[in-house]
Amino acid sequence: MIRNLEIYNRLSEDFSRKITEAYSTSFSAAAALLGKEEKQAIYAIYGFVRIADEIVDTWRPKDMKYYLDFLAMDVKKAVKTGFSTNPIVHSFAGEVRKYDIPFELIDSFMRSMNMDITKKAYNAEEYKTYIYGSAEVVGLMCLMVFVRGNKRKYSELLPAAKALGAAFQKINFLRDYSADSKLLGRIYFPGKNSKTFNEDDKQAIINDIFADLATAKKAIKKLPKNSRYGVELAYKNFYHLTKTAQNTPLEQLKKQRISLPNSKKIRIYGWIRLKSSF
Repeated sequence: MIRNLEIYNRLSEDFSRKITEAYSTSFSAAAALLGKEEKQAIYAIYGFVRIADEIVDTWRPKDMKYYLDFLAMDVKKAVKTGFSTNPIVHSFAGEVRKYDIPFELIDSFMRSMNMDITKKAYNAEEYKTYIYGSAEVVGLMCLMVFVRGNKRKYSELLPAAKALGAAFQKINFLRDYSADSKLLGRIYFPGKNSKTFNEDDKQAIINDIFADLATAKKAIKKLPKNSRYGVELAYKNFYHLTKTAQNTPLEQLKKQRISLPNSKKIRIYGWIRLKSSF
């Protein structure tokens, strides 16, 4: 019986890894530079986040709330019991238990996902709430893994982890502007719509992202070596993606999703990989 559960654990971990690799080459590259334990935990976190994202962004059934509520209930039960019939949830719950990830972070994430069901526009407070739940808490989940549950270290690095998560989300809002506004009818930036959003607004958002990245950068060197270089790679990729957005006319952003050329990603990866070997 124990042997069979070990098989299920490994298969669940493998599902999470495959989801990460299939959906995000940048995230997968960053995970490749993590230690073995950290790598698997990050795959599990990404897998869980992706499930919720698929419900509200891609599948979008009429009863989205039912599926989000079911997912939230499944995670709570799995964290309590150590088992889920959903392999992705099973993998994620195992890491939550292992690293004592606060459940408040998971609840906040699910609240933001629920906001995506009906909200099409955001005021400043809603924007802040959404970013905290959809991105900052994911950074905090990852931080609990990186510090291996050390609460003192977690508290020390918490502002930087939140800033990095916020930066990632804000640049994704810009790069996904076309799909969010045209296909999903959403514009996250406070008080903006497709007619009033202009180059000055874009630049203000870019400046905000760079400020978040600057806050995060100061703390990367304080991370344990097993996680430092993976986080640095993610930081570098998003820094250069922000520069790309800065240099891309808003009208172009409104028409297509931007990304870093593979050649650029390879150069960044090679440099960070070289640093990690010393």
